[in-house]
Amino acid sequence: MGAGRLTGLEGYVEDGLYSFNDYTSEKTLFFTPGPTYVHPRVLRALSRPVEPHSYTGFAYKYRAVLSKLKRLFNTRGEVFLMAGSGTLAQEVMVANCVKPGDKVLCLATGFFSSRFADIVERYGGKPKVVEKLDGRGFTARDLEKLLKRGGFKAVTVAHVETSTGVTSMIEEIGEVALRYGVKLIVDAVASLGGMEVKCDEWGVTICGSCSQKAIGAPPGCAIIAASRSFVEELEARRELVRTFYGDLKGWLEVVRNPQSYYSTQPVSMVYALNEALDMMFEEGLENRFKRHFVVAEAVRRAVEAAGLKIYAKRRFRANTVTVVVKPDRLDDEKLRAEMEAYGVTIARGSGPFKGSTFRIGHMGWITPSDVLSVVSTLELALRRLGFKPRRSMVRAALKALSSTA
Repeated sequence: MGAGRLTGLEGYVEDGLYSFNDYTSEKTLFFTPGPTYVHPRVLRALSRPVEPHSYTGFAYKYRAVLSKLKRLFNTRGEVFLMAGSGTLAQEVMVANCVKPGDKVLCLATGFFSSRFADIVERYGGKPKVVEKLDGRGFTARDLEKLLKRGGFKAVTVAHVETSTGVTSMIEEIGEVALRYGVKLIVDAVASLGGMEVKCDEWGVTICGSCSQKAIGAPPGCAIIAASRSFVEELEARRELVRTFYGDLKGWLEVVRNPQSYYSTQPVSMVYALNEALDMMFEEGLENRFKRHFVVAEAVRRAVEAAGLKIYAKRRFRANTVTVVVKPDRLDDEKLRAEMEAYGVTIARGSGPFKGSTFRIGHMGWITPSDVLSVVSTLELALRRLGFKPRRSMVRAALKALSSTA
């Protein structure tokens, strides 16, 4: 057999019967908007011997994690950590902010932000849904117009909508919410750790996220930051909320004294989260946010070089996930299967965008070389499926990386 030849396998490969990933399954690269790649340092932290959650040594670690999360959220309020996911964070925020009969303005830019309305209704609130499904996020001007109608007690919004890659301008929205005296409930699931979040400065009442997105830890922790003024409301509150586990007033004693008991802590996940946060601050938040911008810009330019359309308008594009509008002649499932055969996984569209979009996650421990892997594999898959990119996607990504680094 000649060097570099696969004699007899040429047709086998072309017919799609052979997958390069058959023997490299543990090397699959995941470019989904969560769960994301988990660094070996974080995985090793998971293997620590499990301590009782009331143990002094664990209480010290738990307190340290809360302190680091306060720094990440940019808040002097309280941060709550409990076993769960971003969905639990959404529900806990609504449960503690919305009373039966409250009118709540739910700003929706996609599938996940629209779920707030369902949660509000289940807790007795009266949601008013306003959708923006044109690739643009909400701004101060949008909120001003909506709040002038009056009567709203709270506003829900996603900083980054995971299903569309659209960013809403929380730094603008917060000022308007404060002026009108309404609570601002923010979903930062797809932004925290990859984009700047400044809860206190932006006037956010309560902000929720989770461990498995841009922070880069495994799934398992719901994370919530509450402003000082809202914590004071919690302390003074007399009526019971409709959830026991998610009652933030019940958790207050725990976050102030971790040896207190309210519910069993996700001990191993606290170890993992602590390691992920340490790595984040070692890198430096400013450097981390710049890295996310650089790799996002490389993906965006590559997608546009191919002649594909990005769902989010330029001003509102997230630095953590890019959502691509699928051309009519392209089969989304075949595209993803083709890429998986080469050891690279991207995500399908979510909710009502399933089948019409595909998503490229670039958050957490993503490097420029990782981006070149996903871009080159996407270009290869597109060509194999008969879609010819207008220009070289790899060259466009390289140019972006060299000009923005």
